[in-house]
This record gives sequence, C-alpha cells and structure tokens, in this order.
Amino acid sequence: MARLEAQRSRETLLIALILNSGSSSLKFHLANLKSKTIIAHGLADWAGNLCIYKLHSQSATYEATLSFSGPAPCFNHLVNDLQSRFQNEMTKLVVIGHRVVHGGKFAKATLLDSTALDEIKVASTFAPLHNPPALELIHEAINLLPDIKQIACFDTAFHSTMPKAAYTYPIPHAWTEDFKLRRFGFHGLNYAWCSTKAALMLGPEKTKLVICHLGHGASACAVSAGKSVYTTMGLTPLEGLMMGTRSGTIDPGIIFHLERTQKLSIGEIEKKLLKNSGLLGVSGTSADMRQVISLSQNGDDRAKLAIDIYCQRVQQAIGALSTTMGGLDAVIFTAGVGENAALIREKAIAPLGFLGLEIDPALNHACQPDCDISRANSKSRVLVLAAREELQMLNEIESLLNQ
Repeated sequence: MARLEAQRSRETLLIALILNSGSSSLKFHLANLKSKTIIAHGLADWAGNLCIYKLHSQSATYEATLSFSGPAPCFNHLVNDLQSRFQNEMTKLVVIGHRVVHGGKFAKATLLDSTALDEIKVASTFAPLHNPPALELIHEAINLLPDIKQIACFDTAFHSTMPKAAYTYPIPHAWTEDFKLRRFGFHGLNYAWCSTKAALMLGPEKTKLVICHLGHGASACAVSAGKSVYTTMGLTPLEGLMMGTRSGTIDPGIIFHLERTQKLSIGEIEKKLLKNSGLLGVSGTSADMRQVISLSQNGDDRAKLAIDIYCQRVQQAIGALSTTMGGLDAVIFTAGVGENAALIREKAIAPLGFLGLEIDPALNHACQPDCDISRANSKSRVLVLAAREELQMLNEIESLLNQ
C-alpha cells in the first residue's frame, strides 16, 4: 500500500523545467507538468555590464548579481538554486524542455538525441544568433542531468502546415532543392498558443485569424482552422515586419548597392540589418517601443516616423494575410508591444475598418490580457492575448511523453 501511494504521489507531481536561452539571457519556468501550474520563474540576463539573476515564486522574489554569464554557467547556478529552494519539487523533475528557434526539418517537439542535435546544429546557419546558445545549454543540461529527459520545442514547427506555394521562394530551383532555401517562419510556439486560446474565446465558427506577435522581434501569421498558412518571417528571423533592431523586409538590391558603392562587406551589412535597423535605426535613439512612443509624444520627428513605419507594416501584413485566407474573423495582438502598447494597436487598426475591424478606445486603453477590445458591433474581432510559450511547451512535452 505504501508503495502504491508513493507511485500515485509521483504521478501527481511530475515536474518540468522549461528553458529559453538567447544570446544574452536565459529564461526559465519550473512547472507542474500535469496541472501546468508555474512553481517558479525568472531569468539570468547578461545583456548589460552585469549578469542579473531573478527568481519569482508565490512565496518570494529573489535577485542577485552573478560574477559570470552565458547559458552554461547560468544554468549550473539555476539548477543549484532551484535544488536549494524547491528540494521536493526538484526530486520529481522528469523533463527539461528547451525552446529552440530553428528546428530545420522538425515539425513537432522531439526527444533530444545525437541525430536531433545534429539537425539543430545544421539549422544554426539560418538562426546564428539563436540556435548556438540553445545548443550550448542543451549540452550542458545533458552533462549535468544525464538521467533527465531532454525535449526540444521549435518555433518553426507550427509553420510546417504552410502550403508549398507559401514556403517556396521565387528563386532558382537549384537553390530551393540543393541549398534548402525556403520560408520557415518563427514565433510558432506563441502562434500555437494564441490560436488555441482564441478558439476558446471566439467559438469554433471563427476560424480565420491574423496573429501579430509584436515584441523586440516581430512577425504576423495567417492561421486558418488552427493551422499556419502563411507567415511574414522567412528563411531567417530577419524577413517581414519592422522590429526593434531588425529591418524586416527591404529591397535586396540595397545589399548589393551598399557593397558596390560604399564597399561595405556582407558581414558589416548583415550586422547593421540585424542590430542597427528597425526602431533603433529610424529613431536613432532606442529599440524599446516604450521609449520611442515617449519621444514621439514629446515631438521627436524621427521617433514619430519610426512608429508610422512600424504601424504601416503591421497594417499591410494584416491586409495581405487576410487576403491569403479569403477573409478575416479576428486580429490578435500578442507579445511585449502587442500586449502593452495601446497606441500601436490603435494606429495599426485605425484604417482597417473595411475589414470589419473596429476598436473600442476605452477597452483598448484599459486592456489587461487576455481581452477583447473590439466595439460591440465590430464585424471582425480584435483580441489581445498574453504570450505563454511556456504553457504551449508544457502541452507539447506532455503530449510527447504520453505517446
């Protein structure tokens, strides 16, 4: 009887550690895999001069400055800290989930073995800022906790349902076949989460969604009947909407022009388009939308121009993606800018009344996700949903483990 009770106890307390590694941060969520309850969450952030470590739980908030940085050292610190603070829960740790931006050929979450790691490494050429730190973290997690299952969840996987005409570029066929150049798309974990959440809020008859993931990185996706049919990001996370420091789509001739007339190297141009463009490039001041909005409201013309370009790009994406689906039931705003910048939502939707989109100004400014900010008589709805990639990852991990 005691053994049976112990088994039941373990079955009801299966713990997952969800990790999201970037070039300058490591975010984490410790969660109950069955109930999806978040036990603790936080990050190690080494984007500045110091590495700041933060942990939040229901009972406490902790912050410290670390003398080291990088995915591997910070993961070691994280594991030690969690084991000291949540000893009982960490003894029930059964799986570590890794968010990987580019999954290459993978169309769903997968257990990490040598073959999977090789595929992620190959895909790193398409996501050089994102996949390498994820790989570093995965290897460290395997070395430190070899008896714990390791699973990767991919931001590209949700877009595996795109039709061939959507993911194929109009380039020489050999480039497509031999070099595997195609549209992959990103932010898929959040798109999957938002499409499921929207179905619950809107009902099963509202199937044509345009989801705008507006954060430091930004993209939009056409989701029809729960499946991705087109998205603005492509082979890499550089294509599509204007972003914090990334240009989004530009005339590719600009690259050749700069190389030919200004003698800039490909590496120099790539760095400028990735790290010195977007909101930062146009405003000349900041990649943070909050600061750009403040500058604009204080009369800064370049900041105003940055916002105008940003919103126009979002408007164009909503229109184009609606056309792709042959209609529109709802637009969804999500991620940091999408959830918090009422001005951007207002400006982006304002000229789209012809698509049946009308925002209620009071609801828009008072919005706390998850919410519907449409006017009562709006033909198409406008939702604001919180990005919860960690919950989507928990769902995908549980599904994989139950197979």
